[in-house]
Amino acid sequence: MNSGVRIPVAFIDPVIGDLGAPPGSIEFIENEKSKFLSALKSSYPGINFVSYDIRDPADIQSFLYAEGNAVGYLVVTLNSAMGFIDPIIRSGKPTIVIADAYAGAGEYVLGLSKAVSEGYPVIGIATRNTASQAALSKVKYLIALAKLKSSKILFVVSPSLKSHLYWQFGPNTDMYSVLRLIQSITGVTPIVMDANEFRERFFDKVSDEEAGEWADRWVKNAEAVNDDSMDEIRNSARLYVAMRNAVRELGVDAIAVDCIVLYNTGLLKAWPCLGYMQLWYDGVMPVCEADPYAAIPILIAKYLFNRNGFTVNVGIDEERGEFIYHHCYAPTNPHGGDKPEVPYIITKAHLGIKHASIHVKLPTNEPITVVGFNPEERLLTIHVSKSIGNEYSPQVCATKLIGSGNAGNVARNWHWRGGWHRVVIYGDFRKELEEFARLLGLRVLHEDLQP
Repeated sequence: MNSGVRIPVAFIDPVIGDLGAPPGSIEFIENEKSKFLSALKSSYPGINFVSYDIRDPADIQSFLYAEGNAVGYLVVTLNSAMGFIDPIIRSGKPTIVIADAYAGAGEYVLGLSKAVSEGYPVIGIATRNTASQAALSKVKYLIALAKLKSSKILFVVSPSLKSHLYWQFGPNTDMYSVLRLIQSITGVTPIVMDANEFRERFFDKVSDEEAGEWADRWVKNAEAVNDDSMDEIRNSARLYVAMRNAVRELGVDAIAVDCIVLYNTGLLKAWPCLGYMQLWYDGVMPVCEADPYAAIPILIAKYLFNRNGFTVNVGIDEERGEFIYHHCYAPTNPHGGDKPEVPYIITKAHLGIKHASIHVKLPTNEPITVVGFNPEERLLTIHVSKSIGNEYSPQVCATKLIGSGNAGNVARNWHWRGGWHRVVIYGDFRKELEEFARLLGLRVLHEDLQP
């Protein structure tokens, strides 16, 4: 699980520069630092911020040496124009720059624009009030990065797939090398367990009584139950308890079960959909179909926005300008709260061949951001639509959220190497994701905006 987050703060604050000179400059700098650190710690309680003064070239080297293992740097420029910001940005670490609009502007505009054009992972803001909410809100990116890099995901897959994922054989395709690639980009640690081990260590040890209790609870709390197999629902409950116990024992943040393959091959005769619904309330992020591409936007949504993002297939109706975001699971608390927001129906799906699915009546009349991740091309794909309704029908998956947007552009800009899955996040987070992608070294495609 995530440990404490530590963020180094470098104040570019030589006492002589564009700001002025002592004694007035010293008094101004100390006041600004005190105000900023107080507002910073108040905005992000529980985060360990460690501050440094950068007043000569030796301070830069000392800072970079001391903080070489940091996830990234927060730089506050209070005086110019020594160029002290450049070596910090060019260290290659994700860097957030907050600049005083007066004396810090020289360091900011001279250092930031060139670094951005050269592809360094840096973003910033210049303002008269470095302790403003707009300025402090940038710090959330470094905190989310730190949480992302310390995250662990448990992938439960078939024995043969585990072998491919673990050994990364020479003739591997993208599928078999993707876990290493994602780890190199994001820092997320994959833990791969084959289904036989999972079944023996966790699934088979769940008692009938505990599984029955959860099945009864889900049935009782459902708006309706349109499934004729309580055995399937009880099997899903057994799987939920097993997933929860595995997460606790292994200390991971998310779990991803390769459900379709494992169910259809008989390696794990239970669907995780109902369990995924419940895991959010345990503080665990579920990932459908063990999709490592979708896992990253789900983690980002939680760490950056405290939203419960969920995997979908994207259906497109260009005639009506609509998307049909469908899967057999969605959270009943998509805004990230600790209580259910919307009802659900336990149902069959895919024309009745799949049991223990859930139809969630997701919130409507809200913007939603739909995100894809393509590590091979270091690409984040984004489109924004408006949730306008839910459809309940027997074909394909059980949950169908309807979004209104530029479906034609999305269809023409779809990058096939990212797969069909996307992750739905409630809210319009286009700008924030674009900034966060820069810190991760990713390109962004706004697939609904390109003609």
